[in-house]
Amino acid sequence: MTVWVEVALQAHRSDDGSIGALAAVLQGTAAFLNVTPVSTRLATRAIALKTPGWRLFVDTLEGARTLCAVQDDSTPMPGFARYRTFARPAGDDLAASLIEFAQADDALRAPLAKAHRQSEPNAEDQLEREIERIEWRIDAGGADILATLETSADAPPALRLASPAVNGALDAVFRLAGEVIDAAPFFIAPDETHETQTEPVYAAKLDLPRKATQREAFAAIAASVAEQWFGNAAAARASLGDEHVHQLRVAQRRLKTLLKLFPGYVDEAWNTRLAPDLTWFGDRLADARDWDVFTDKTLPAYAASDDSAERWQTLIAAADAKRGVARERVRDALASKRYARLALAFVEWLARFASQEDAEPVRFVTYAEKRIRKDYRRIARVPDLAALEAHERHRVRIHAKRLRYALEFFRSVTSRRTREDTAKRLGELQGVLGEANDAAVAADRLASMPEASDYQRGFARAWGAASAQKDAVEGERLLRSMPRPRVRSSI
Repeated sequence: MTVWVEVALQAHRSDDGSIGALAAVLQGTAAFLNVTPVSTRLATRAIALKTPGWRLFVDTLEGARTLCAVQDDSTPMPGFARYRTFARPAGDDLAASLIEFAQADDALRAPLAKAHRQSEPNAEDQLEREIERIEWRIDAGGADILATLETSADAPPALRLASPAVNGALDAVFRLAGEVIDAAPFFIAPDETHETQTEPVYAAKLDLPRKATQREAFAAIAASVAEQWFGNAAAARASLGDEHVHQLRVAQRRLKTLLKLFPGYVDEAWNTRLAPDLTWFGDRLADARDWDVFTDKTLPAYAASDDSAERWQTLIAAADAKRGVARERVRDALASKRYARLALAFVEWLARFASQEDAEPVRFVTYAEKRIRKDYRRIARVPDLAALEAHERHRVRIHAKRLRYALEFFRSVTSRRTREDTAKRLGELQGVLGEANDAAVAADRLASMPEASDYQRGFARAWGAASAQKDAVEGERLLRSMPRPRVRSSI
């Protein structure tokens, strides 16, 4: 059975819900120029499967029904898939057709064994959907690419670029995806569960297989980061809120931590194609997030602690205006070609990474134990936090955050006490030291605002000094009461 590679892109929904305008733009690009499109309308319905890595659905086109099964052949990640497909005509008795389908190929026997019991829709997400589809078959330098543009009532327009996984196919689909992104308003598609979501997307809990290699663990964690990153980017295009900004920044921090945990995987392609634009995007998120905290948390706290809250209202209004400017910069970045190319470059890098193997594979459990021990020692061996300079405590906070993310990444192989007690203490330590850092950042930010009075600048400096001392003492208590993180010895 043929293995396919596919890049999935998503576009903004058009005002009339059609895909005609997008098709016209695509038709004007070099790759699509002399290719005749084929338009169809069909109905599709998902059939529930409990087997991980498998999807099953039935398509109905002009009265004829086709059963389609898809097996993921690589680490699932937003925007890219490597998969095998199986298809067979379905008769009037769908349950009987599903039984025959399962028996038609040894690869289908186990995953589809009980599929016939789900032949009738029993959930909202299994109801039939009407799809408008336009297809082009493109010869891309020897690689045969099937470009499929489609939309439905409950999903924005999507473009899938798929090719049989022969030599050069990966290069071809990503090259064509780059041309599409340059010409039309497409972005890397988020995970299917988040393609229509407008609420913020939070980091999912990881359950890495115990026998996974170090490379497989990295790919799975990076895919989880991408799920949070692209899910929030898609949601934010409808309405960018402070929590979208926060979760986008969390995703970028998780990515940065991942690279620190696995420095051997950072190659020249990453440093040249990704690092500069990740810094550009991260700087915009950081500025917007800092203004959110300053406007919604820090200044109101100052006002509540002062004997005259009214004197702070003009400053809060000025900060809110600056926050709006910073958020607009994030919104512009998310809509830019530069960002679209960054996301595509990330997915391409990860797809290539996941397709390779280490010369001497190492079980990630062994690596995780070494990394956790090393990162724990970095914070456990520091002197009394109250005796450190502010910048030294800030470094402790960074190391604590890095260890907390590492425990989240490797949670499937850590002890229950580590997942619960150690992780909780790390979160509290990071929060306490973060408050002191926020106070210091706020004092600098306030000092640069012409709307601030000398009294308010002095108030902020005094607040920062008091906060630093108080939070250092509390941070020291949390640090010394933290249980040592442990990887389960039975693994």
